[in-house]
Amino acid sequence: MYLVKKLLTTHILVTGATGLLGCTLVPELEARGYIVTRHGFHSTAQVQADLCSYAETAVMLEQCRPDCIINLVGLTNVDTCELDPHSAYLLNVVTVQNLCCWIKRETSDCHLIQISTDQLYDTLGPHRETEVTIRNSYAFSKIAAEIAAASVNSSILRTNFFGRSRCTKRVSFSDWIYQSLHQQLPLQVFEDVLFSPLSSSTLCNMIELVVQQRPLGIFNLGSRDGLSKADFAYALAEELGLPRQTMRRIRLSDMTTLKAHRPKDMRMDSSQFEQHFGLQLPKLIDEIISIRSQYLESA
Repeated sequence: MYLVKKLLTTHILVTGATGLLGCTLVPELEARGYIVTRHGFHSTAQVQADLCSYAETAVMLEQCRPDCIINLVGLTNVDTCELDPHSAYLLNVVTVQNLCCWIKRETSDCHLIQISTDQLYDTLGPHRETEVTIRNSYAFSKIAAEIAAASVNSSILRTNFFGRSRCTKRVSFSDWIYQSLHQQLPLQVFEDVLFSPLSSSTLCNMIELVVQQRPLGIFNLGSRDGLSKADFAYALAEELGLPRQTMRRIRLSDMTTLKAHRPKDMRMDSSQFEQHFGLQLPKLIDEIISIRSQYLESA
């Protein structure tokens, strides 16, 4: 579904390739015949560079000379960003600035795909791309990164995803739910936080479409509808046949340990993406059903 025929061999540099999304995306791209260079600080990475340093960034890019950069580098822990905004700025903004600086100085052909976030939305959704509300340091750093990315030929994808992690050091939202319920651990899920994520498999397919067509601008990229995080968790538990006795619905205001403000409605209107590519993105419940085999095969 949504697969595209690769017309030309494309050399893609994936920065942050050893993270949560990169560990799924890179094998998918390689399996479809792309030349992929993996950047990161894990032993599986092919190139290692501190993207906060322009000198190191430039040396790496001179060696790779990619046709396309998919940037997955970032500090995504919302509370950490709130407590340490300097690190959020370095990892989420300066890294993008350095990539863009090299592109502007050395080549006009390299296309940047910047992965952004649905945390930019916090009013009544679903939201169009222009309806941004900044509520925490993480969101501020990500909108600043988008501004930097827009200075070159770029596709900026605001998204959220779930599915079984292939990263040994990171678990996804659905992993957390599955592991907690499988081990019958207490699990609190927000009934007043809404979102519209995609499965990681669908997201990888959509990123490949972007690699092929290279549209310019900002695009929401999520499921056609949305659910509360609590309804998502209960739907996943039902689909996987997991016991739900240890799961409890709570409201965001019940959590007093959070350091940063959390948006309550991050649902996205992805019609601009759909119209550009001439497709229909899946409903969230169908995406939940689609990952069933990922968990049952390993049970």
